[in-house]
Amino acid sequence: MSQTPRHIKTDRSLNRPTERRAEKAPASRPVQPAQPDFFAEEKPAPAEPPRRAGGSGGAKPPRRSAPAGGNEPPRRRKKKKKTPLWLPLAVTLAVLAVISGVVVYAVGMVGRVEENLRPEEDAPSITEEIQTLEEYKGDVVNILVCGIDYEEGRNYSNDPTSNDGMTDMILYCQFDIKGGALRMLQIPRNSLVTTKSRKVTLSNGKTYAATNYQINSVALSNGGSVAALAEVIYDQYKLPVDYYVTVDMQALVEMVDNFGGIEVYIPHDMSFAGSALKQGYRNLDGTSAEFFVRCRHGQGYSNSDIDRLNMQRYFYAGLFKRVRSMGITDVLNQLPLVFNNYIHTDMDLTTIAKMLVSFTRIDSANIMLAQTPVFMGVPNVGVTDTFDGYSCVVPDAGSIAELLNTYFRSYTGPVNASELNLVTNDWPHGTASTSANVQFVGQLDKQSDDAILSGNTDVAGATTTDGQPAGQ
Repeated sequence: MSQTPRHIKTDRSLNRPTERRAEKAPASRPVQPAQPDFFAEEKPAPAEPPRRAGGSGGAKPPRRSAPAGGNEPPRRRKKKKKTPLWLPLAVTLAVLAVISGVVVYAVGMVGRVEENLRPEEDAPSITEEIQTLEEYKGDVVNILVCGIDYEEGRNYSNDPTSNDGMTDMILYCQFDIKGGALRMLQIPRNSLVTTKSRKVTLSNGKTYAATNYQINSVALSNGGSVAALAEVIYDQYKLPVDYYVTVDMQALVEMVDNFGGIEVYIPHDMSFAGSALKQGYRNLDGTSAEFFVRCRHGQGYSNSDIDRLNMQRYFYAGLFKRVRSMGITDVLNQLPLVFNNYIHTDMDLTTIAKMLVSFTRIDSANIMLAQTPVFMGVPNVGVTDTFDGYSCVVPDAGSIAELLNTYFRSYTGPVNASELNLVTNDWPHGTASTSANVQFVGQLDKQSDDAILSGNTDVAGATTTDGQPAGQ
C-alpha cells in the first residue's frame, strides 16, 4: 500500500549565509561583495542611459567629469568569460560514463536473468511436432505453465505426501498477439489420463508413465519432464504448446513479498487448520497468498480442487493488476528475484520481453479464464470419484471440445470430440459435468472495485497460520 509522502522543510536549507550577513551589516561599514548565489533570482541589467536629443544615432553620451572629491571609482568594462576548452570534453565524458554505467547494469541484469532462464542441460525441450503451425507463429503463442509442489507436510492437504514434486497447477495460456487477447485454460490436476497399466499411450504409439493415473503425475513420472506433459496435453486436448514455464510453489511467498503484497478480492470467508481469510478486498502477504491459492478444504468448499481453481482466478486478477500497474523497467528489475532458482522456462529473454509488452497492452476485458469440464463422483449409479484408490475426475470430451472450439481454436479451426484422445469413455460417469465457468478478468476486477467502494478493505481480516495479520 502506498505511504504518505514526506514533506521536506526547505526555508531553512535555502537561506544562504551570505544573505544573512548582508542583512546584518551596519550601514556605515562597506559591504564586501558576496559570493554568487545560484538559488537567488537573476537581477535585471541596469537601463542604458538616455541618448541626448539632437545627437547622432551612434554617438556616445559625453563622459562626466569625476567629482572634485575624486571618491567615485573608475568604471571598468566587464570582461566576457570564455568557456574553458576542457568543459565540453568533460561533459561529454560524464554523459558517456553515465550511459556506460546503465549499459553495464542492464547487461549484468540480463545476464542474471538469462542464467536463471537457461534450461537444465538434460531437460527435454518442446518438440516441433506439437508447436504452433508455422503460418500462425507471430500471431499466437501457446505456453504451458505448471506449478510444482516440492514441499511435504503442508496443512492445506489431507494427504501430505501425495503431491510432492507433482504439478499442483496446470494452466494453458494462449497469447493472441494479433487479436490482443489472453486466454487461459485451467486443467484440474487430478484429471484422469489413463486407465491402463499406469501408462499414457499417445495416438502415435508413444507412451509416458503416470503413476497415479492422473495428469499431475505425468511430469514427475517421466523424470520431471514438462515436455512429456506437453505432449500428453497436445495428444488428448489437441492444444499446441510452444514453450513451458515451471514455477516452484515455494516461490509464491517470496514473489508476493517482493511485490509488497498483492491486493486480492476474497469472495467468501475461508478457514482451515488455523488459517483464516475474511471476505473482502485484502492486501495479502506471501504467506496469506499461499494459503489462499492452495487451500481446498474447509469453509466454502464443496468440490475441493474445482473450487480451488475458481478461487485462484482472483489471485491471478490481483497479480495481473499489480504487474500492469508497474512499468516495464520495474517488472524487468523483478525478474532476477522471481526467476532465482524458482522458475524455469525454455523461453529466451527476448521472447519474455515481447510477452511482457504484449501483456501490458491487453485490456482486462480481453483476458479470459476457463476450466476443462469434468465428471465428478456419481453416487446414484454406484460410481465414486476414485480409480484404483486414487481420487480423480473424468474429462468431459463433448463439453471440452465445445469450449476449445469456441475460444482456443481461432487459427486452427474446430476439432470434433471424437478426435480428442481423452479417457471419457474408459470410466463410468454420469450425464452432468462441471461448468467451464468462463470468466473475464474485467468481471473479477469489478468485484474488487465494488468492495473498495463499499469500504470492505480491512487488511487485518486476513490472517495466516501464525495468527498474524496479513502484511506483517
